[in-house]
Amino acid sequence: MSSSPRRIAPRMAAVSASLALVLTACGEDPEPAQIEDAAADYAEALAQISFDQVAFDAGSATQMEEAAERIHTELEPAEVAIEVSEIDLDMPEEDSPRSPRATVEYTHTWDLEELGIDGEEFSYATSADFRYDEETDTWYVEAATEHILPDYQGHETFGIVTTPAERGRIMDDSGTAMVYNRDVIRIGIDKTLLPDLDEDTQAQAAEELADAVGVDPEVYAESVLGHGDEAFVEAITVRREGGHVTADDIADIPGATTIEDQMPLAESRDFAPLLLGRVGPVTAEHLEEDPTLSVGDTVGTSGIQATHDATLRGSPGMRIHLAGETLYSVDPEAGEDIYTSLNPRLQRLGQEIVGDQDVTAALVAIRPSDGGILAAASHTEESSYVDIATQSTFAPGSTFKVVSALAMLRDGLAPGSEVECPNQTTVHGQNFGNVEGYPSEYLGEITFSEAVAVSCNTLFADAWDDVSSEEVQQAAFDLGIDNEISIGLPATFGSVPGDAELNLHAANLFGQGVVETSPLGMATVAASAAAGETVRPYLVARDEDAELPTGGLTSQEAEDLLELMEGTVDYGTLSSMDVVPGEHVYAKTGTAEAGGEDDPHSHTWAIAVHGDLAVAIFLEEGEFGGSTNGPLLHEFLTGAHQILNE
Repeated sequence: MSSSPRRIAPRMAAVSASLALVLTACGEDPEPAQIEDAAADYAEALAQISFDQVAFDAGSATQMEEAAERIHTELEPAEVAIEVSEIDLDMPEEDSPRSPRATVEYTHTWDLEELGIDGEEFSYATSADFRYDEETDTWYVEAATEHILPDYQGHETFGIVTTPAERGRIMDDSGTAMVYNRDVIRIGIDKTLLPDLDEDTQAQAAEELADAVGVDPEVYAESVLGHGDEAFVEAITVRREGGHVTADDIADIPGATTIEDQMPLAESRDFAPLLLGRVGPVTAEHLEEDPTLSVGDTVGTSGIQATHDATLRGSPGMRIHLAGETLYSVDPEAGEDIYTSLNPRLQRLGQEIVGDQDVTAALVAIRPSDGGILAAASHTEESSYVDIATQSTFAPGSTFKVVSALAMLRDGLAPGSEVECPNQTTVHGQNFGNVEGYPSEYLGEITFSEAVAVSCNTLFADAWDDVSSEEVQQAAFDLGIDNEISIGLPATFGSVPGDAELNLHAANLFGQGVVETSPLGMATVAASAAAGETVRPYLVARDEDAELPTGGLTSQEAEDLLELMEGTVDYGTLSSMDVVPGEHVYAKTGTAEAGGEDDPHSHTWAIAVHGDLAVAIFLEEGEFGGSTNGPLLHEFLTGAHQILNE
């Protein structure tokens, strides 16, 4: 045999899936394939931190396991792939007492995707020396912690430092940022300033601070006591400008301090909170769901911030270090901006209108030409987390007659068709009547347009045998009531059953029964009539190649629907409404009986089209759609006309 080294191209590109850890040969003189097996088996042992069966020439399995655990623990949940990249085999001359030896080069590759660093790898090379023992027919490896990481002695400080990425902004319809990093002040207890205070005194300080900033004293005190001696325990974050707590307010509280920071915020705390959402610190639940997060990170907790968190958050930067020396680093990659259709001035106008109500109320405004949601405002005294505008459904009352009218148009009616409007009618034993105060001059034979404008219930109830519930369901779909459509946030358009029959179907036809819609759904109905085609609304801009279901609304059908809605403000249920500047207002009102015997009340609605604007206004309790919602509709349309034409 030659005494010069031979280089062997390894036949295994990656570590073997099976683990044969005893490094053995199978003849008097080891063949190249035998050292390849030995090298691959050791690679598997390094990757799996399993050295009990490794034949070490020096060192021990315990030494290697403890050293490897430190590295793997810091890099969890990332996994390493270890490949044999090169083998230098040194065989002695035939009469030489020296043993065969080999030097094996390894490539270690840590996939950092599980740590939140997409498309990046931490890769390095190590080498290990092997010695063949002819008597035991075994390849021995000289244990060394450098096999795990170059220059690693097994005891140095090793770790990861992450740098959060700058969060993306949320943009409005004009491309202006509504939510971006603004200066804030974090207020809390710095426990390093309380080294000599017992737990009772610390709790007292925490409760005092909680009272000053307006958070739960008991909960905050428990949080302070539960943190370590060197922790800063945040109580609240306030805007730097206009914050309701100042440094002077907490100056005399032991351990209380402030930290200047930045946080993605809208112009004010109450601007579109349910749509834009909030950001907050990572919780234990977040860490369990997404191991790439770290304590101290910020994530979206509601609204757009939560739904599109992965896009807004970006990719964090990372520095991997050994004993202070950087082994790997990558810069943070800023999050992407989210573009919305929201018009801030219309949103504020909508919020002011619904916020002035003493009952649950909501308003949605859509631009029919492209489906952009310009405003979606909700107000409720019960829960600030419920988005009434886009997620809650109610009986729509006579606004649903626009949907039923489409089915009736398809059955052969036209806006000018003569129809019968009796004051009372009976379907399958159930009596249906017009609202109290219904104008008597519109009883008997009237046009279909008049019946819609003055809101004749009995005409629609009597249509139960002319149009099926399946046809009404299809009409609703063609007018945009489709819960499969994503607006960029969780949303519900409505529920229109296709299997209702007899008197239940009759009640559904004029928005009672079991049919329900959201303010978003009814605004979409109005928008589709205005657009001349089925509108699929959006709040967050969709990809250009997004596939949407096509609706069957034709331009002629939409034109007929607008004609049916035209008389509402001329002589119908909104005739008392003051004139709105600009184009003619096409509208429909609705009043739906709700509540039980102990609490009877009415939901009130108004939907309208005004130029390239469609709107729905809902109140959970009101008198009539015309008298209760009419003034609110006038206020919004008048204000919107000014905003959109400046």
